[in-house]
Amino acid sequence: MTDLIKNRLNKNFKKQMHYLTLVFNDFFILALIFLFGALMFWYAQNIKKWPNNLWFYKPLLALIWTTTLGIGHFATLFDRADEHFLFNQDSEMKKYFKPIYMHNMILPTVLIILVSGILLPFATMRANFSIGDLVFIVIGLIASKNLQFKLIVRSFYFNKHDYYNIWLFLGINFLILYLSFLEYYPNPIIYANVAIAGWVGVDYLPRGKMFDWYKALDYEERRVDLLNNFYSMFTDVPDKKVRIARRKYLDFLIKNVDQTPNTFIYQRVLLRDPEYSNLLIRMVLFSILLIACLQDARWAIASGALIIFLTLYQLIPLGTVYEHNMMYHVMPIPLTSRGEALRKVLQKGMLLEWGLISLAIIIFSPQKLEAVGGVIGLLALTFLLLYFYLPSKIEQLFKKVRY
Repeated sequence: MTDLIKNRLNKNFKKQMHYLTLVFNDFFILALIFLFGALMFWYAQNIKKWPNNLWFYKPLLALIWTTTLGIGHFATLFDRADEHFLFNQDSEMKKYFKPIYMHNMILPTVLIILVSGILLPFATMRANFSIGDLVFIVIGLIASKNLQFKLIVRSFYFNKHDYYNIWLFLGINFLILYLSFLEYYPNPIIYANVAIAGWVGVDYLPRGKMFDWYKALDYEERRVDLLNNFYSMFTDVPDKKVRIARRKYLDFLIKNVDQTPNTFIYQRVLLRDPEYSNLLIRMVLFSILLIACLQDARWAIASGALIIFLTLYQLIPLGTVYEHNMMYHVMPIPLTSRGEALRKVLQKGMLLEWGLISLAIIIFSPQKLEAVGGVIGLLALTFLLLYFYLPSKIEQLFKKVRY
């Protein structure tokens, strides 16, 4: 069992390092530096203007710290074959999970310390916390994360009661953390003591003798799928499972009249294939968040233009989704008009993105006149991309297709 765990940890480490080197490339690191720098500049400039000790400061801090606990899933590193080859090793599972705990606590601990460090100026200058209070909060958060992981593992057994529910866990954590902030309670040391007591006390909860392999394997598959979805934003992930699902709330965007076969399938791929629909949604949300942080019309317009171009560039391969599908070529579908159909579908998606980005620029930019002018400029850029850049890229795309 010890050798199995070491091999799996080494294999997982190599796999994660492989994808992380692709994700955190030079361009992404540069973008993160600019984004983080802009956020910290805005933070440093505005914290001086905020009033002291408003009523919502402490609930907001408790919410941010509790949200930090919700990031990071417990990696069991199970394989589907384990339900057969480790089925009779229920008594060895405690030994299996022991080094896994330490492996899983690395990222949450770093994240908790990082978030607490960012919140330190606000908490000490505006919410009347001391450095000692923050130390106890960090200790309590780390203990709570350990408690969370222990509850997850204990829920993998056949118990009379399900010991873990993420929303219940986070809700209780928020309540205890916020109550420890109230003036008539001693200090956040209350939260740290409760978290440590829970961390130690969870080992005394009754646990079933049989390990529920189906539940544990389903949990691991969901975790891996979530991680692969993140990596797929930056590179191809062979292990990623694509699940195409209908999104009824987006049906109003689907045109039902004057359809051609190509526009019919392309607009459904854009709205239902997570590789493309999630890309469009993520880029819009990222741009809105960036514009809200920048609080400057010129920087917001420049970032909006860059995001519109990058989104269009990454959506163009949508046209090849069915190129290697035999039925697509067997059916009487005019292939010569597929480029025009793809252009029409992408036009709708990009104009929708332009509208949302423009609305964010006008709302969050103090310079309203510059913002309106920038929005008009973004519209002109979008039309140039759609009517000059996009047709040439589509033509090159279909020339590269090999059957």
